[in-house]
Amino acid sequence: MIKTKKKFKDKKSNFKETLESCSESILKSNSKDSRKMEGITLIALVLTIVILIILATITINFAFGENGLIRSAESARDFYANDTKYTEESISNVESYIDGIINDASIEVEQVTDGNPGQLEQESDTTLVINSIEDLVFFSYDVTNNENTYEGKTVKLGLSLDFNSDKSYVDPNSTDYIKYGYNGPLKQSLVSGSGFIPIGDQREDGTNYFYGTFDGDNKAICSLYININSNQGVNAGFFSKARGNIKNLGLVNADVIVVGALANVGILSASGGTSENNIFNCYATGKLNVTGNSWMCVGGLCGVASANIENCYNLVNIECKDTYSGQENMSNISCGGIVGRFSGVNINKCYNKGNIICDGGNNAIIVAGICGSATNQEGNIKNCYNNGKIETMGQGTRSDKSLSGIVANSNLSDIAYCYNLGELVCNAENSNIGGIVAIQNKALEISNIFNIGKIDVKEENIKYLGGIIATISAAEANVNMNNAYNTGIINVENPVIQEIGSIAGYNWNNLITFNNCNYLLGTYDKGVGVISSYTGVIELDSIDKFPSVLEVVNVEGAFEEDRSNINNGYPILSWQHNNVKE
Repeated sequence: MIKTKKKFKDKKSNFKETLESCSESILKSNSKDSRKMEGITLIALVLTIVILIILATITINFAFGENGLIRSAESARDFYANDTKYTEESISNVESYIDGIINDASIEVEQVTDGNPGQLEQESDTTLVINSIEDLVFFSYDVTNNENTYEGKTVKLGLSLDFNSDKSYVDPNSTDYIKYGYNGPLKQSLVSGSGFIPIGDQREDGTNYFYGTFDGDNKAICSLYININSNQGVNAGFFSKARGNIKNLGLVNADVIVVGALANVGILSASGGTSENNIFNCYATGKLNVTGNSWMCVGGLCGVASANIENCYNLVNIECKDTYSGQENMSNISCGGIVGRFSGVNINKCYNKGNIICDGGNNAIIVAGICGSATNQEGNIKNCYNNGKIETMGQGTRSDKSLSGIVANSNLSDIAYCYNLGELVCNAENSNIGGIVAIQNKALEISNIFNIGKIDVKEENIKYLGGIIATISAAEANVNMNNAYNTGIINVENPVIQEIGSIAGYNWNNLITFNNCNYLLGTYDKGVGVISSYTGVIELDSIDKFPSVLEVVNVEGAFEEDRSNINNGYPILSWQHNNVKE
């Protein structure tokens, strides 16, 4: 975000230019009628002087009178000094809100002026620029078919592009791109049929993956359309396979449809990066629909990711359906608002506001607002939140169904400064449901977290349920939970199990240690499900008796008071107030 003073200066400059332009236009348009207007102008001038004299008299009295502005200013000086910080924060909040509106809206695109369509412009020895849809089509072909990995190079977006706008093409009706896989007029081919061919291919030897840095330069690619129907493995997204860095890119109003067998699908990338790479400052909006009959990893941004993900968000609405009906344990859905399956180290400062619906049929479902499945035992999720509604459906005896606000099936070592606002709706048998974590498989430090989202269970035959964590799965999964808070209502129709709690569902062998974990009586009738004894869980029967959420979870300044009513008065993460894009 640009600093307020700079924004004001820029706006002032733009305003001045606009006034000068308008004045010039008015003078030109009125030159012929100037004589006719002289009399009217003279009368207007006299009236203006009279009005100014009256206003001056009022202003002097207002400024220097007994209750005038000067005296009031002297009295208010101390108040202003104390309130300056709050005012600056309020301005920052307004700017963040405006940025959010801009990001969510359609992007205005300008007419491209690309002199060499289908050829990237050489900005420097290591930087190339995409200036048209034709350039983008060539870039995809160059990686996928020419095996140009762009390793050590940066590919930059020169301006925002829209597949649906003629302005983004040098010639939208060009038929010169048959060798690139587009038959007929280029624009028509990109917005219908199979749509855009993802960047990078599926070769296991990695010879045609993207290994460079893709810099969106804080611009957007709009109306991405991909429609793939295949009985083979599918990697679908703007990038199919990327092993480099992706940053500063928005994908707006995307529409990705996949029907296939093995499927990795994400609007930004089907499969992204290594632990040494980063996906930074990216976002996606639109819709994603995936139907498969085998293993599926689906995410609003990434299907599968090993890269570290930071300062990213998702507004994509996701629908997944698993149609596999064969041998048990041969299919599942792993789905997340940010990433379906994560094997990197860090997910930081990310959020999801997209709604997710997953129908697993008789198969496993692993679904969460941020990350479906997290496999790295050294990994962590910090400073993240979910505000999307997540709903699961499914039948059968498979017990590895999991639903959560943040991470569903976790091998992470650290989860901190996270919260869930989204409603979790379970219509799947044998499910594990947690406001923050569903299933934890390894030792974990989980701290400074809260859940406000309602958990609504329609299926009585569930497994474990907790407002913060549902269960742990193994003897080595020692969990230390510190500074937790749940006011989210847990609604279970006709429960047939006891492993339900407002904080934790099932504490196997007392492996979860609680410290300062608070819940409101009425969210559920007990803090922890089946357990012999425990301490550190605090039940209060009135919200008035509660310590504030900020008191409980705010450690090291990670949270701030919600002064702008972003979360209906509940704390927000500090970076939400100071959302400066680097």
